[in-house]
Amino acid sequence: MAGFVRKFSLFSVGILMSVPVAFKAQASLPVLAIDSVLPSFSIEASVADDKASGALDFVKATAEKGLTFLSDPKSSQDQKTREFKKLLDNSFDLDTIARFVLGKYWNSATPNQQKEYSILFKKMVVEVYAGRFGDYKGEKFEVKTVRSIGKTDSLVTSYIVPVNGGDPIQVDWRVRQKGADYKVVDVLVSGVSMSVTQRSDFSSVIQRGGGDIAVLIDYLKEKF
Repeated sequence: MAGFVRKFSLFSVGILMSVPVAFKAQASLPVLAIDSVLPSFSIEASVADDKASGALDFVKATAEKGLTFLSDPKSSQDQKTREFKKLLDNSFDLDTIARFVLGKYWNSATPNQQKEYSILFKKMVVEVYAGRFGDYKGEKFEVKTVRSIGKTDSLVTSYIVPVNGGDPIQVDWRVRQKGADYKVVDVLVSGVSMSVTQRSDFSSVIQRGGGDIAVLIDYLKEKF
């Protein structure tokens, strides 16, 4: 598991289409036939309230969008990257995630550093995962349950199911309601919070640089 977490931690908020790729080395997940438009969805949700019900529908719709363009053999890499970025902008609260991942260093950063870091963080997410689209072949995706967490959040539990009968991979989506909208604010894979993992990684980079956030910004510029 430690090896998986390290591999998956560059937005380690594991977006659906990246989850199978991240597990590929360990689980050897099989492929979905290319002529299948979408993997089947199985929903057995325990819906406590409208917020939770909306969160479950949101995760299902987000998955459908992602798997639709990833499974399209006519889409080029550039087209998939554009669709992926659109999906991120519409479905993930990257500003909230970026701020959480930076942790205590957010408050010590200047406004210009905060802005630059946020831009680089989003660029990192797009570049890291868009580059893995070629490895994606598709698996069955099942949305199972949802439960409320506080006033604004819900946790939607789903599974990536290998078509060869291998063990399903549990993926939990923390979804936050903002007015009439829903956004993903964290993803947990087999119980591991991806944003917490990334936060630890970034903190290590900053600490090795003497506590200066400029070191992390330079690191992200160099890598992405």
